Amino acid sequence: MAIVRANDPLALADHAVRRVLYVGHEADEICHFVTQHVGTIDILYESKATAAIQLLRTKPFDVVMVDLRHEAHSLQLLLPLVGDLGTGTKLVVISPFNNVGHYLAVPGVARVLAAPVREGQFLRVIGLAPKPKHYTMPHHLSEQAASEDGVPLKSNMAKPHPAVAGAGIISLLLHQMMVVISTVYKRSATVLLLTLFTAFLFYGFLIVFFLLSSGWGAPMTLTRGHELVNKVERELTELRVAESQTNQKINEAQYARLKAERELADGELMVRYAADTAKKEMKKINRLKKTLGAKIARLDRVRLALARELRKDGIATDLEKLYRSRLINKRSYNSSSLGILEASQRLAAVESEIDALATERENFDMSLEMLQSLEDGLETGEPLSTVTASSSDLILLTKQAIDAKGMFDNAYERMTSTDELIAELSESRQVLRRQINAVEASALARAVDRRIDVIFVPYSNRSNFQPGTKLHSCAFTAFMCVEAGSVGVPLPGEVSSVHPFFGKPIRGYFVEAKLTLDGAASREIIHGGRKPFFF
Repeated sequence: MAIVRANDPLALADHAVRRVLYVGHEADEICHFVTQHVGTIDILYESKATAAIQLLRTKPFDVVMVDLRHEAHSLQLLLPLVGDLGTGTKLVVISPFNNVGHYLAVPGVARVLAAPVREGQFLRVIGLAPKPKHYTMPHHLSEQAASEDGVPLKSNMAKPHPAVAGAGIISLLLHQMMVVISTVYKRSATVLLLTLFTAFLFYGFLIVFFLLSSGWGAPMTLTRGHELVNKVERELTELRVAESQTNQKINEAQYARLKAERELADGELMVRYAADTAKKEMKKINRLKKTLGAKIARLDRVRLALARELRKDGIATDLEKLYRSRLINKRSYNSSSLGILEASQRLAAVESEIDALATERENFDMSLEMLQSLEDGLETGEPLSTVTASSSDLILLTKQAIDAKGMFDNAYERMTSTDELIAELSESRQVLRRQINAVEASALARAVDRRIDVIFVPYSNRSNFQPGTKLHSCAFTAFMCVEAGSVGVPLPGEVSSVHPFFGKPIRGYFVEAKLTLDGAASREIIHGGRKPFFF
């Protein structure tokens, strides 16, 4: 058993010395704790329960400390014995962490220290204040320290075994390491709590800011691959394809017009040819009709002469009178009668020829009427449905005229419709070209070839993002703000996004951002107008 106690007469006289009994196997660690407190503590070390009981029965102690970290059953018996002494002794137990609650339930136990034991905790339990780290024991105390019978300490203390000394050094190092770890843990916990408190304050500030502010927007960078850029690229492709198709249709319509124009010229030539042919035929028929009229007139005179001779008081009567008067003989009479008969037959033939010529003249009249109607239809361009019937020798001419007129009319209709189609297609091409120019001039179309910066603006914040408004970017959402550029033109169309803080869906639109600050497009929000809180 080793004894370390104060030998300072002033301290003993003042009753400031704490009498402590330590019972356990970690004497070296406890000795290190009380080394700097020589003069204010009188501590006895004992490792056996029987010896500790004898000491408790012979001497009073302020504190009895039982080290149960090794769970020695013999030392556990001290707990009820110390409680039964009734001398006002403070019983302290050093226990593993998982047994602290068990020993707190034992009657008489005033305090339970969980291993590992820290120096400050140990001294506070005994009732001592910690000494400075660089405290040095007074020379006269170190030389005059003695046991109860006045024998110097050095002569009374047993020299520790080398293995025990080594174990004490390792235990001391472990204790110092645990002290450092505990200190770091405490300071880290303090820093963590301060950080969390600051984060909660900042979070609450952001909630208030987003509820009250209407000058924020979400910057974005648009490049090829973005949904909106891909949509514009597809739209441009469709418009250009439509323009190419329109150009192709215009070319086809122009080719059809040239073809119709050639057919129209051919039809016009055929119509003129048919009209000229009709005129020539009419002239021919008129000449034939004139000749036929003269012939009919001559035959009509012959008919009249023959009819006059063959009437009742004509040559037959005179011949009969001559025969009765015996001026001619029977033979002459018969011969003259035969002449009269031939004259009658000649009259009938002349009348038949006159009728045939009259019929032919009527055919000429019908042919002239048909040719005249055909000529009128070809000259005026009216339909040939009014053409009258004619003789069979004019059917071919009539068919050629009708075909020529139909060819001309069809070519004219195709050329007219083709001109209208070309006009419509040209107008459609102009509309497509205006649309293509408008889309190509937009910011989304420029993003197909290079990156552009835009800002998503909720409808509720549109008043702060008019074209030309200054932009400010902040390092901490609303603090440390600098000017970052200006607002450009708004992009067409509505855009749906999520709130950068609350995460709920919101509706708005894009405006082009003319940023002059590097990294402003990568920030979560950007401010339009003035700086938040004017700083």
